[in-house]
Parts: sequence; C-alpha cells; structure tokens
Amino acid sequence: MLSPASQVLVRNEEHFATGKWLFVNPTDGHIAATLRQADISVFHQYFDMYQQSKKQGNEQQHTFTAAYPTDKKFDGAVIYVPKSKEQLKMLIANVAACLHPNGSLLLVGENKGGIKSAVKLLDAVCSQTNKIDSARHCALFGGQVDKSIRAFDIAKWQTLVELSVAGLDYKVCSLPGVFNHGSLDLGTKLLLENLPNIQSGRLLDFGCGAGVIGCYLALKSPASDVVMSDVSALAVYCSEQSAKLNNLEVRVVASNGLAEINGKFSAVYTNPPFHTGIQTDYSVTESFIGQLNRYISNTGSLVLVANKFLRYSELLEKQFNAVSLIEQTSKFSLYQCGRIK
Repeated sequence: MLSPASQVLVRNEEHFATGKWLFVNPTDGHIAATLRQADISVFHQYFDMYQQSKKQGNEQQHTFTAAYPTDKKFDGAVIYVPKSKEQLKMLIANVAACLHPNGSLLLVGENKGGIKSAVKLLDAVCSQTNKIDSARHCALFGGQVDKSIRAFDIAKWQTLVELSVAGLDYKVCSLPGVFNHGSLDLGTKLLLENLPNIQSGRLLDFGCGAGVIGCYLALKSPASDVVMSDVSALAVYCSEQSAKLNNLEVRVVASNGLAEINGKFSAVYTNPPFHTGIQTDYSVTESFIGQLNRYISNTGSLVLVANKFLRYSELLEKQFNAVSLIEQTSKFSLYQCGRIK
C-alpha cells in the first residue's frame, strides 16, 4: 500500500514523465513500481524499505547507501522529508550535487512531520520554491537548483565525539540522522556504567547507531568477536568509521531486525529503537525479543536498557528464565536476562 506521501506523488506523476529522477528514502516499497513508466532510481538509507522495494520488481533501480554517488546525474529528485532537519540538510546537499544544472528538487512529506518548515531548507540551493500540491494531509514543494552547488563529501558532515564513560576513553563518528547525533545518550551511558562482566565469545550490539556500545565491548574484550547491526545506512557507516577510529576489527551488518544476523551469541547488548508520535511503536523491539531464542546460546545473556515507560519486563520474562532489573533511574530501566527458554 502506498504511503500518503507517495499517493501525492502519484497524483503528480506528470512531473516524472520525462527525464531521469532520483527518489530518496520513500516511506513505502511500492512507489517505483507504481510509477512504472518513469525513469526512476531510488536512494535508500533504510534497509527495511530497501528490501521491500527490491521485492516489487527492478532491483537495479535501488541503492542502499549512506550517501548517493554524485557521478550519477539526474534531471530531478524527490526527497521524502525525514524527522531530522539536520539529516534533511545533508540530503539536500548530497542530492543537489547529483542534479544537472537547473534540475528540479522536490520535497514531499506529511504536515505533522514538518514539511511546511522543511521547505525553507531548499533556499540553500534554490532561488525560488513553490507548493505543487497538497493532499492526504501531505504537501509537495519544489524548486529549481540554480545556486552554486559544492561538491558533496559525507566526511564533512561527520562529528567526532570523544567519550569518557565507565572508565574508558574512546571516539565515535556521528552523522545527522543517527540516534542521539553528536552526544552520548543517557540510556546508553546507564548501560555502560552498570555493565555486568562482559562474556567472551560472540557479542552483538543490536541497533548500534554510532557504535558506542559495540566499540566499548570490543575495547574491553579484544578477544571477542563483536558484531554491530542497524537498519540505517548512516548508522552502519558511522559504526564502521568508529571502529576505524579505535583500531578495532568488528563486523557491521545492515539488517531489518535480526533478519541478516547469523549464528548464536554469548551476549547481546542493546538500547533498542522505538518510535514516538501519535502512538508509541516498539514493534521492532517486540519482534527482536521474540526471536532471541534463535540467537543467544543456552548460557548467553541479554543486557537491555529502555525508557522506563516502555514495559518490556513481561516480554523478557516470556523468553528468559531469569530477568533482573539491575539499575533504574527516573527515565530508564536496565535489565539483565539469562537462561533462554
């Protein structure tokens, strides 16, 4: 089913009838297949949508990466507005460098997602912007990229974060759009400062973000095989860069949940993702917890930190024989779980 933003694009499909177009971070897996007559390439920063989109037809249309290569040129592009305005700034800089002179750059998104304020960010590359359409509680804005465009280098958008936590000093790379960009999340800090003895063996940092937990584990337990995973290409990129900053050999995997993860682990560590908005959605974490019996060894453990209002204890008790609340603050709960059922 098409998302509301994609439905607006279909209403305006005449815009995509000529020229080569780049669609960026669509919020459903069907838009490229629906606009079948258009010459569309799709730039994905989220592995779940990348996989869903490939299943609809032409796999060659789709690219999963943190930054789109600017040697490929397009007549126009559409960016689905992300939650992070800093991420949108970076996307505009990247995509504008992929367009022919005076190419069209459009933004589409839901009104409640801030599309009306986001359009101001097009001023960096367009002298004039216009509203093209409004429907399905969404809007479509656009302009011609007629200002001088700098060469895009993702490294210039990186922030180097120097951490001093739980007796260890190390560095991580962060980018706009990555969880808690540019700083140490308080939940992650709670986890690291109250970390039980690290089990040696295979260790997984699920939902790794910038690689804060995974790098800590690898530094503290250099003999262990550390794997980090995230659905975001930006997070995968940052975790790889963070590992290089600390001279670590780790494996970073793009994965929708645990789907791309293989083998069993002696311990899993996570500050798992959840969505807040009109409704709180922690289905990714529910699915993750429900599948852990296939990924944790019989003597393995899970260490999970979560916002206090997220009631994970019942879910954890369904999967583990031993669930302990090892630390709690006014905002976060830290659990250690063992003896998988």
